[in-house]
Amino acid sequence: MSEVLTKTQEIVKEGMTLGADEVLAKTTFGRYRQTRFSNNQIDITVAWNDYVTDVTLAWKKRLVSTQVRDFQNTSSIVKRLFELAKVSKENPTYGGIAKGTFEYSKPTADESLRELETPSEYVLEAIEAAKKEAGEEVNAGGTLFTKYEDVYLVSSQGPIGQDERSAIELSIRAFSRIDASGHGVECCSSLKDFKPARAGEKAGRIAKLARNVKQGEEGKYDIIFDPLFFGSMLATWGSMASAFSVMIKLSVFVDKLGKKVGSDIVTLRDNPARYCVSNHVFDDEGFPTQENIFIDRGILKTYLHNTSTAKIFKTQTTGNAGLVQPAAWNIEMDPGDLSKDELFKEVKRGLYLTNTWYTRFQNYATGDFSTIPRDGIFLIENGEIKQSLKDLRLSDNVLRLLNQIKGISKERQHVHWWLEADPPSLSPYVLAEDIQMTRPK
Repeated sequence: MSEVLTKTQEIVKEGMTLGADEVLAKTTFGRYRQTRFSNNQIDITVAWNDYVTDVTLAWKKRLVSTQVRDFQNTSSIVKRLFELAKVSKENPTYGGIAKGTFEYSKPTADESLRELETPSEYVLEAIEAAKKEAGEEVNAGGTLFTKYEDVYLVSSQGPIGQDERSAIELSIRAFSRIDASGHGVECCSSLKDFKPARAGEKAGRIAKLARNVKQGEEGKYDIIFDPLFFGSMLATWGSMASAFSVMIKLSVFVDKLGKKVGSDIVTLRDNPARYCVSNHVFDDEGFPTQENIFIDRGILKTYLHNTSTAKIFKTQTTGNAGLVQPAAWNIEMDPGDLSKDELFKEVKRGLYLTNTWYTRFQNYATGDFSTIPRDGIFLIENGEIKQSLKDLRLSDNVLRLLNQIKGISKERQHVHWWLEADPPSLSPYVLAEDIQMTRPK
């Protein structure tokens, strides 16, 4: 048994000795690298390690949490945490944490990301790929982030787990003109599967197509969503599938279990799979993570639960704790039966939207929302891109959009970036018909 696991167990024992009903401690030793670049040049590369233990203590339905760094002053910190629990208000929705001992999948983290010291070569590869697509005058910037984490979890209720998690993520935005840009991402959990040129090529290709932009017109369009754009929406819908979001009415899925919420070709699942940047073998309660289909051929099948919300809904945890708020790990949309090119050929007159930001809801419960397309916006005629457009906003409704999905590509891309597409997703190209586009006010 490792020394880190032993020290984590001691924190749990200290809390229980004080009189807590439940104690959970999770120690994460993380190694992180980040490279930022702009104007086709690397600006800075930083590396840091973080050694932190998240401690959660429950006493008479009072739930309190804190962090301990480097196992310093653990006894006094746990004692203060218990005193805080005594003066806190009861949380009537708290139903405890997972009990029992569990077997976990073997961690599959990539050891090469633990030792990676010089990520700059991957940035330069992406920049060169963007230049090859859009020309030497292209201007590219973005970030490259890597992580390797050793995680040790101990619960007074039985679960004890060890996990190793790795990820590498590139986000590159390329400008061929001041008003012509494209965005590409490359995300995965292992270095051998990481292809930075793919992100650079995509960013450069879109930036090149986006030249000679014209004013877009309001109206309803058939729209092809790029995986980067659609991944942002999948992230939003995954968050709305959380039972906590349903309980506080920040979800379109309230009272929709067993009901039709999307097109018959729409199947969405939460899956912390090995390839994804958010791979976990257990959740924050120590319960094993699993694949959960929450929309099956258009029908809402389940919410995402921790132990507390599962008790409220009279069901079982889905392995998505969040001790307070269950959360999705990685949203997958099942592939369709059309290639990307075949999907474009389905569009007589419509739009291709490549990226988005500033998604805002006028009403979370009804699903009325708007979002601003970012980077390339393109007019499609008879299956071909004809014109770059600007100044358009998508203004529609979540449930309506889900039901208007008419085509899904076979190709899918793992998507994650900090501004919009979080949690990550495995997203295809998606065709939705008759979607409302407006002009930004």
